[in-house]
Amino acid sequence: LSVFWGDQIFIPSVGMEYKPQHHVDIICALGPMPSAEEWAQRGLEKYGLIAARADGSVAAMLEKVSHADAVAQVGPLEGVDRVGTSLGSFSLSFSLLSALEAGFIGELQAKAGKMDTDPHVWMPMTIGPDAYAALMVKKGLFDEASARLHHQRVADIIAAFEGKDSLPGTFGSVNIGSEFSWWDYGLMRLYAENSLLLTHSSEDAALARSFFGIAEGSRIAGGCSLGSCQIDSASIVSKSSAKEGKISASALSGVTAAEIKAEEAVLVNVCATKIHAAKGSVLYNIVDTSEEGVVVGENEVRVGVFTSDPSRPYFEMRSNRANIDGGQVFKERVCGNSLSFQEVYDLNHGVDVTACAAAGAAAFADRAKVVMA
Repeated sequence: LSVFWGDQIFIPSVGMEYKPQHHVDIICALGPMPSAEEWAQRGLEKYGLIAARADGSVAAMLEKVSHADAVAQVGPLEGVDRVGTSLGSFSLSFSLLSALEAGFIGELQAKAGKMDTDPHVWMPMTIGPDAYAALMVKKGLFDEASARLHHQRVADIIAAFEGKDSLPGTFGSVNIGSEFSWWDYGLMRLYAENSLLLTHSSEDAALARSFFGIAEGSRIAGGCSLGSCQIDSASIVSKSSAKEGKISASALSGVTAAEIKAEEAVLVNVCATKIHAAKGSVLYNIVDTSEEGVVVGENEVRVGVFTSDPSRPYFEMRSNRANIDGGQVFKERVCGNSLSFQEVYDLNHGVDVTACAAAGAAAFADRAKVVMA
């Protein structure tokens, strides 16, 4: 079983041919332990950390910890010669998967509870009960007694499993190189940054354009109809139509408006009479039927949501890249939104996503006919 993040792309900087030696192989970028300054600069507290031995086996896996906690846990370990960011994606042997299914059969049959691989499986597999309990209490995931019970539960599953299969190791690392390219779209800040990466002139930006099939000679895809709209050489435009406007250092896909003005903005699937998107703004999945169109200020975020509810077939959510962390205010109603992000998430349970997408496409097509008439 192989599990990959759906909101990240990574391009290895080293060859990826290898022979499996472990029941779990986790993808990571290994190198020397970063300094506290580099840790903070790269935002590594938001990701897992792998400490690996020379033979590729994992000595410890730590989920979203501070630099101080990472140093405290990794420092005493013997044989560790490299550490690095865990990219979360992993492969799991059938035999270990079966053992884990048996070990958690109660929760699986009841379809109750929620566990994540990093804090609930990999960490208790690789660090001792004292360190595990302390970190789980610090994270607020368990009280101390419950953390110790869970650690013992996982330890018992692994102890009963080890040595009963042909692979020599249990948990191994797959290094994709410290110079790899990593485009994460899982946070609003990163979504905007990595979408706008396509407009930059760096080596990483050129690799990203190559990956997405964007020709260096012309960053405006064939089939676009842009009238007298002025577009600079940095901007990326595909599947879009306009009559006039000015687009600079922006990334647009599936945009239709009589007038488009965008500066260092990201616009995806937007239809409106006019669009004025200031520096750093993000517009996504919007069908605007007003005569004034869509006007957003710097760093503003505006997203359209299509539903299967006849009483509310469409609504919009707003945020701001500069001063709102969606994860921190997930359960709060911000920017005048009628719902919190949590409430929107809850509304999506059981929704026919295909039907919602079809409704959005139909609304877009109908509005586009009016806008471009």
